[in-house]
Amino acid sequence: MIKERVIIVGSGISGCMAALRLMQDYDVTIITKGQKEESNSMLAQGGVAAAVSKSDTPKKHFSDTFQAGCFHNKVRAVNQLVTCGPVVLQKLIDEGLTFDKKDGEFSLGLEGAHRLPRILHTGGDQTGKYLTTFLQEKLTNIDWQEEQMVIEIIKHNEVAIGVHCLDKENQLHTYYGEHIILASGGLGQLFPVTTNAATISGDGLALAYRAGAKLTDMEFIQFHPTLLFLNGRCHGLISEAVRGEGAELVRADGSAVMMGVHPLVDLAPRDIVAATLFEEIERGNAIFLDITAVSHFEERFPAITASLDAHQVPFRETKRIPVHPGAHFLMGGIRTDLHGKTNIPGLYAIGEVANAGVHGANRLASNSLLETLVFGEKVAEYIHTQKPNPKKYPLIPCASSTKTPHLPNKQLLQEKIWESLGITRKPEKITELLHWLADFDYANYTRETAELSNMIITAKLIAESALKRTESLGAHRILKGVTK
Repeated sequence: MIKERVIIVGSGISGCMAALRLMQDYDVTIITKGQKEESNSMLAQGGVAAAVSKSDTPKKHFSDTFQAGCFHNKVRAVNQLVTCGPVVLQKLIDEGLTFDKKDGEFSLGLEGAHRLPRILHTGGDQTGKYLTTFLQEKLTNIDWQEEQMVIEIIKHNEVAIGVHCLDKENQLHTYYGEHIILASGGLGQLFPVTTNAATISGDGLALAYRAGAKLTDMEFIQFHPTLLFLNGRCHGLISEAVRGEGAELVRADGSAVMMGVHPLVDLAPRDIVAATLFEEIERGNAIFLDITAVSHFEERFPAITASLDAHQVPFRETKRIPVHPGAHFLMGGIRTDLHGKTNIPGLYAIGEVANAGVHGANRLASNSLLETLVFGEKVAEYIHTQKPNPKKYPLIPCASSTKTPHLPNKQLLQEKIWESLGITRKPEKITELLHWLADFDYANYTRETAELSNMIITAKLIAESALKRTESLGAHRILKGVTK
């Protein structure tokens, strides 16, 4: 029997989870822009939030998620996340996934805006790497297409039927399928300071927009408060779990930054902590993470320790880590239902590229990995309910550009976006950015021009959404009446 074909764009946890649940009954191809190990999932340090302890309940997790999201979340989406999460995790544990334990019980971490410890972790601070590797090793019947950048979603009679890609030599490749799943991550590389992998530049968002998909809540971008900051540059994430273990944000003189700002102090929601740190830095204050109170730091955070050693940070002597906020996560994205379906038949979106309404205006810490697992499972469940109908598709050429494009320098583009769409925003600066972006063309005949074009499209979508929301909410912070 001829199997239906599923095309998955992205090699992170959401895409791999969907592939795992589909590979027995479908011909699955995973297309990834870089190597399959290059994804934000591999970089995730914190863990997976889930109500698995005796003192916790999905209702409590629901409440924390809604409060962190400034009540902008969708009730049904959050309910699905917190109720299905423990079930999906238990199924993976039964299949061999392990999490760190202490005295036979899960070693649960505490992170910002959680009322109690509920963060499962594995490998200390390497949960994303361990989880991604676990899933990828189980994908034994998958067609992997690495180093292929998707540049266009193919549609026929308004149905998504495939994708056009460019390889490293800018040669065109085409893949057709009955189900196209975007799992390509967010947009961190639009900003000069980010926790994201080098390949994450808003491609899936721009692709979906050009194909006619609806995108929502694009103004809500989470800036993580603590990136390692040395000599004017950031060098990766310092997990919120470090603060959960007792670390404190301090100024150079040792005074506590978050004292009096929020009842949860250093574990306040990320939007509040990031904005507070940004204001301090604007005043000229350097910010540090004081780890004096963290017991067994090197054992609990081996990946962070290795990074600090690699960058010659004398944290053992000073008990301090220099930090700076940076772009981390997109709460908005391609609008989907609870099974990852978009408004385009045949096109699905899961993970950070999607917006089912889980996160609202600000994501609760460690809900992202849970989202990837739950919605990866749910999109597979839905596809399994569809009556098999393998098709032969017409050959549709790529709508590529042939003219010499007018595009900006990538670094300049990132700086402009940071100035206008960073942690705090001014309407007049956003308007200036839109006028500046309007001068540039779209081109996709090389990977470089396609990436720049996708960044421009995505920046426009963020800017337009940001201007429409005239009041501050969560991660969207508008400064009004400020001329300087």
